[in-house]
Amino acid sequence: MRFDSKSTPALAVAGLLTAALIGLSGCGSDTDSAPEPESTPTATLDVVAQGFDSLAELSDYVAQSLDGVEVSLESETNPDFNEETEPERLHVDFASDENRAQDMEATALIVQATSQAAFDYDILMVTGDVSAGEWSYLYDRSTVEELTGGGHIVVADIWDSAEQSFDTIHR
Repeated sequence: MRFDSKSTPALAVAGLLTAALIGLSGCGSDTDSAPEPESTPTATLDVVAQGFDSLAELSDYVAQSLDGVEVSLESETNPDFNEETEPERLHVDFASDENRAQDMEATALIVQATSQAAFDYDILMVTGDVSAGEWSYLYDRSTVEELTGGGHIVVADIWDSAEQSFDTIHR
């Protein structure tokens, strides 16, 4: 039995197009490697009331909120450090998950905590360690004081306020 219709070619073409579209709809949608959607950072963080007399106290405080925290002074970790010609850098490193909003909040947390440091440093260097490398923001101590002077810190402004940045992960 043979079925002849003038609409048969049109139906065949429509069927092929539908099949092609269904087949292509899965292309490029690898859900396992898709990044998590970015969230909006918290508007502000209150500056912590307690002071930090040592690197260990600062590290312990920051480690309550962040993973993989390491706090050090350049003069203690760099044997070539020259205190007469180089600024004292306070390094705070942590494990970043490459989420822009969370990393901004982490940076703000570190800046607000560092504002209460009783030990000397000239520059704060916040570094997020990621699988693809690292990102860093540097803040002069006077900038840290300005950012936290009102008792809180605006998270959205934290990276734009840095004196220097090395960030190919978020920008």
